[in-house]
Amino acid sequence: MLALALVAGTAGCSSGLSGSSGAGSSGKTTITVAGMPATTSPKTRQQFLDAVAAFEKANPKIKVKPTDTQWDARTFAARLAGGNAETVLTVPLTEPPGLIARKQIADLGAELEALPHSGDLDPRALAPATAADGRVFGLPVTEYALGLVYNRDLFTKAGLDPDKPPTTWDEVRTAAKKISDTGVTGYTQMTVKNTGGWILTAMTYGFGGSMEKKVGDTYVPALLDGPAEKALGQLAAMRWQDDSMGNNHLRTQQDAERDFAAGKIGMMISTVNSYNRYITQYSGKPADFGMAALPQQNGGRSTLLGGLMAVVSAKATPAQRTAAVKWIDYFYLKPAYDPAAAEEQAVAQAADKLAVGLPTLPFYSAAVSDPVNVAIGRHTNIPTGNFAPYVAGVGKLEYQVEPPVAAQELYGALDTAVQAVLTRKDADPRAELAKAADRLGPVVEKAQAP
Repeated sequence: MLALALVAGTAGCSSGLSGSSGAGSSGKTTITVAGMPATTSPKTRQQFLDAVAAFEKANPKIKVKPTDTQWDARTFAARLAGGNAETVLTVPLTEPPGLIARKQIADLGAELEALPHSGDLDPRALAPATAADGRVFGLPVTEYALGLVYNRDLFTKAGLDPDKPPTTWDEVRTAAKKISDTGVTGYTQMTVKNTGGWILTAMTYGFGGSMEKKVGDTYVPALLDGPAEKALGQLAAMRWQDDSMGNNHLRTQQDAERDFAAGKIGMMISTVNSYNRYITQYSGKPADFGMAALPQQNGGRSTLLGGLMAVVSAKATPAQRTAAVKWIDYFYLKPAYDPAAAEEQAVAQAADKLAVGLPTLPFYSAAVSDPVNVAIGRHTNIPTGNFAPYVAGVGKLEYQVEPPVAAQELYGALDTAVQAVLTRKDADPRAELAKAADRLGPVVEKAQAP
């Protein structure tokens, strides 16, 4: 069963030193924490600051210094290695495996056992930050399964049923052609800043494959095993045979979301939380937004699991580590197990005109999460029926985590392959994947070196 979503704070890095500020002359333990909402969401930001004040009042020996800078794949590793990141970091699910291997984040096992409802945490929610030996190095902030976002109005205009969106890639292709025949882009693919590789990875999961596989004790690229080639071939066919993907094939996520909200795109792969940006940043019409589960093909039964994990810098002192996990529990986990805390967040987010009630993956067992869903449901402000195909479909799929080794580098290499296939009619999907595999092999090997 899916849970109802509240909007988590944004991930970030700041100039605060993660391990340099421990117990000061006042006897307090000081921690820096990422995740303060931006100034563009004043009520939610104030709620965050109020939460900091309430946390400090309940824990008078802890001082919290929040930051609101954004996580950036291009600078994160250097900032963390240089000690210029927070004590508490919120990172995409791609990051914990590498951070664990490089010993840059702390084992939180002992602290986790002391948390309320720790025994009710869903192992799937902990999996992205769980090492091979079972040790836990992070706690969930938000987790989601990628799906197909589509414009219900464009579906209707193309003679398609908006309540029965595509469930296979063959159906996506057919729908995209019908939509493009009305004069707009039927389907679009993000292709730059690692988004091309990210979405192609999700497609590959839907085709029954993976991007990395284990050979002995080592992960290697699996780009030439078949499913990735079929997924990329699907895009080539839609682009060059059907001409259903429009003319812009170097889209950022922002480009795609803006044009989708403007009614210029019929379908794309995206996240549940993209609905927030659709409403708040791009002024899309709520009634037009539809979402379905990730389409499948050739026996595939999986979707890509994404989201954010809260981790603690390995440079934190034992006192900072304990304080950090207390903060993670208070701000991120408590609204997932405490109905009163969940409702308080829902009220603030609704006041900021943020989406309340989006379907997401639960952190806890149904006995814990169901009362929370009831509390959030009292403040739902989204067209819930538009997400019904997603809720029904994603419950039948397996959740496949992002590639375990050098995921961002993999995504970047695959950007080039996707761009080539969509911009050059003579580009061969297998040849482009082979180039990416050659580029990735040494990177994946180095990332696993002792």
